[in-house]
Amino acid sequence: MFQYKPLAAAVLTLIAVQAFADDSTSTQVQNGLENVGEVLQSDASMSSVVQDQQGEYNNAFADQSGGTGTITQTQNGDYNASTGVQASVTESQITHDQTGSWNQAHSEQWFSQNSGANVTQNGDENEAFSYQDTEVASVITINQMDQQNRADAEQLFGTGNSTEISQGGTGNQAGTWQMDQSGSRIGIQQSGTFNETYVDQSGVGSDNQVDVFQGGDTSYIEVWQSEQEGGRVTVNQDGALNELVVDQSFGSNNTASMLQEGDTNAAWADQFESTNSVSTVNQVGNSNLSLTYQSGDALDLTVNQTGDGNTVFASNWQGDQAGGQFGTDQVAVLDQNGSGNTANFTQEGNYNELYFEQVGNDNSLVVAQRDGGNLAEGTSEGDGNSVEVDQSGSDNLSQTFQSSGGGNFASVTQADMNNMALVNQAGFDNIATVTQSGLNMTATLNQTGTGNSATVTQQ
Repeated sequence: MFQYKPLAAAVLTLIAVQAFADDSTSTQVQNGLENVGEVLQSDASMSSVVQDQQGEYNNAFADQSGGTGTITQTQNGDYNASTGVQASVTESQITHDQTGSWNQAHSEQWFSQNSGANVTQNGDENEAFSYQDTEVASVITINQMDQQNRADAEQLFGTGNSTEISQGGTGNQAGTWQMDQSGSRIGIQQSGTFNETYVDQSGVGSDNQVDVFQGGDTSYIEVWQSEQEGGRVTVNQDGALNELVVDQSFGSNNTASMLQEGDTNAAWADQFESTNSVSTVNQVGNSNLSLTYQSGDALDLTVNQTGDGNTVFASNWQGDQAGGQFGTDQVAVLDQNGSGNTANFTQEGNYNELYFEQVGNDNSLVVAQRDGGNLAEGTSEGDGNSVEVDQSGSDNLSQTFQSSGGGNFASVTQADMNNMALVNQAGFDNIATVTQSGLNMTATLNQTGTGNSATVTQQ
């Protein structure tokens, strides 16, 4: 004859008693190996589950539906797993607390509001996954310490939700997804080395934000915001050999702010088919690389670099091809301070503006503007600077200032009407060439120093 095990009998008795109770409470304590704890609670106004397992290869499962409830699962040891599920349970909490290695924590919350999922894992090779669907003002919090941990969180179809992930150690991974959200936030903080972060806010949404901070070396961040209105991304990396990717496409009124402090960093920033959006890249350190691409209307780009060997390519996706800002009413501000800096930029559309400042040695800037109302200004101070500006359209103005240096070169080409070019170079071995074609053209060249050469052609 089949006999229930003591645990199974206790679970069945618990279900029978709690099925129609107003308040339900279950507490399970297990010690040893390969234990299984399972609790099912439904239609209780106030439900509570506490599961405590000490040992290895243990499994805890709790499922609550309807009413208001809490699930608390604590496990000490290795190779343990805990799962908490809440459906239509309002203002409820799921808490996982695991100490050891190779543990797994899984939580699911459906159709509720003001709920929370909290995971704390101490040890190596742990995994945490939290899922929320159709939630309002709910929170996912994951804290992991030590090495080779993975945290994943997913929130679908909600308003005012947030995901917070904190990882400390080496070789950790964090992945977060928010789909069809409004007024929601993702916050990730990683400290250590060889950490990776992936963030995706997609679907039609508004007023969502992403904040990511990585402290350490050789880390990677990838953030995607698409079809967003009023989205905001803030990314900070502190260390060496870091790389980040931020893509905001098919949206409007979005803002991306990227800060890298360290050596040999790379930043990729794209805003494709966007309107009234702003992208800011700030790199402090050595051998930094920034690749940006913007297309749409009323876009603003600012790149600040301080250090040695910095490079700015306003380019198509992940490459130094020609490209940068495409569309109408674009503004770009470039600031490079250091040695061996290079800027390559292209603007197409109406009412484009470019401001550049290079302070240091071996700087080079190439700018191309098209289709009227363009403005290009600049200042280069140092040795071996080179500036080339090509403008086509109407009402173009180009002003180039290079002072106190040597080996400077400036070339300005303008076409069509109302163009004006002013070049001032102070130093030695400077060469300036200005070519203008069209109506109402003005060219002024001032060179002070030794070995200067000036050529102006007007047609």
